[in-house]
Amino acid sequence: MEYLTPNSHLTTTLPSYKNPPINEVVCGMLFQTPENIRIPHIGLLWDKFRREYPIIQHAMPIAGTKGQILIDNVTGLPTQRVWFVNKADDQLIQFQFDRFYFNWRCRENGYPRYSHVIKNFQKAQDTIENFFKEFDLGELRPTGYELSYINHIPKGQGWNTLDDLSKVFTDFVWKDKIGRFLPTPVNITWQTTFPLSEAKGHLIVTLKQGTRVNDKIPLLLLELTARGIDESKNKKALREWFDLAREWIVRGFADLTSSEVQKVYWEREDG
Repeated sequence: MEYLTPNSHLTTTLPSYKNPPINEVVCGMLFQTPENIRIPHIGLLWDKFRREYPIIQHAMPIAGTKGQILIDNVTGLPTQRVWFVNKADDQLIQFQFDRFYFNWRCRENGYPRYSHVIKNFQKAQDTIENFFKEFDLGELRPTGYELSYINHIPKGQGWNTLDDLSKVFTDFVWKDKIGRFLPTPVNITWQTTFPLSEAKGHLIVTLKQGTRVNDKIPLLLLELTARGIDESKNKKALREWFDLAREWIVRGFADLTSSEVQKVYWEREDG
């Protein structure tokens, strides 16, 4: 079997869909926590975003890769994570003392595409960098980048029970053979990791089950997350890393899902 390297894809168009199952895209940066940052800075930062993101919400802190929660050295309490949310509730900025994210979420409007997400992420980055300079918090020093595509595949889009899993995901099958002791499973959780090219990080793929909130329809949740960093850490290299991550996610999604489901339900256009 022939395996294509990322460089061999550069002259071809990425797969695209008229009706993709994308539910959320998250673009983020982890950074060194500034020594002088304090809780009141959150309110001052919100003021920079407030025109576009007038709603503020608390959220549970995000743990690091080793499960550790960022702790305030003075109080011993976990540092806070906040969301700055727009009026349409389909875009938000997440901020914690060691990271920030731009999220697009599926609401009434369709997916505005990667160009919209990366543009708003870089706009948020510029705002935070300028904020750090204004309040003498030092430079924004990246320690990692993240890009996640979260897909919701509802019951009826190529599957009705877990017996149909192979109709959606070509690499997975449950063989209900004669004489088998175990019955068909009622729940599935799967995760695997692939190395990105040029040692730029990893692509983590997770498949699990869920339920759609508004109508309680069962879902297959397919999340593709790229994590890593470019050693140079400048803005040009940052954009190149995210472009590479996006290519791996989009091509990885097409590689993992069946061509029939792509065509019939998601209306694949090209690539």
